[in-house]
Amino acid sequence: MSDAPEGLPGDFEVYPSSRDAAVEFTAALSNLKKALKPADAKTHARPGEAYDDFIIRLALNATTNKAVLYRKNDSAEETKIQAWLSLIDEKSKFTVLSRMVPAFEGLSSSQLREIALLSLNPGNITSLVDVLAESYGVLLVVEPGFKAMKMDGCTFKLSQGTPVVGIALRYNRYDNFWFTLMHELAHIHMHYDYLDNPILDDLEEDNKSDREIEANIIAKDSFVSRQYWRTAWNVRADRKQLLDVCSRAEVHPSIMAGMIRHQAKNYKLYPELHLSMDVKSALGFAND
Repeated sequence: MSDAPEGLPGDFEVYPSSRDAAVEFTAALSNLKKALKPADAKTHARPGEAYDDFIIRLALNATTNKAVLYRKNDSAEETKIQAWLSLIDEKSKFTVLSRMVPAFEGLSSSQLREIALLSLNPGNITSLVDVLAESYGVLLVVEPGFKAMKMDGCTFKLSQGTPVVGIALRYNRYDNFWFTLMHELAHIHMHYDYLDNPILDDLEEDNKSDREIEANIIAKDSFVSRQYWRTAWNVRADRKQLLDVCSRAEVHPSIMAGMIRHQAKNYKLYPELHLSMDVKSALGFAND
């Protein structure tokens, strides 16, 4: 459940001050009411925030924030995505007000590998927000997506240059969480200059843009070298050999198995590794 930042009144909002803004706000409000039900407010609203107040807050965020580009599309799916992005944007701005975040100085390939190695210990997942902020100047915001929302993650930068990664926990799987994180960090590594506008990622979409292909390659390379990947692929039918490769390559077996499942387009492989961790519960969210 979302929390209001300490020191900021949860019921203080700035309403549209121009005719155009008012028209956009009204349209956003209508779309949000159609797409989001009271049950959505229960899991995403601030403590004590009523459904109508929650919808108004999202509409205001979506129409007054340059980082949240409320696209002219009234589909329920698009509205859910923009509402989720609005929450990520809001939380990230609250974070920079409440903690010291060092200036972002870029993410190198070696730093991406450092971060990927943290996945070897599942316990590290609960400290990632602090590690990314304090050591790399990157804000990680985990906000479960709305029901049936087709989105895995996003990345953008705030006005002062701080990059933000949002993760929707679309699937309650360790491999999905980590690959989404590294995919978004790869965008920061390669595409930082373009992050004034958010990049929204549905990793199940067959997106053949150069930008998405680059991010996928960099994310995979951060977990496993190409040599070890070829070896893992060649022994994928032998669980014992695969686990041996994971050990030598320093890759968590669940993540390696997830990449092989994706490459093979066979999501029935390695069922014993498929749900190796309840990520939502570990991060303090209800597993619904």
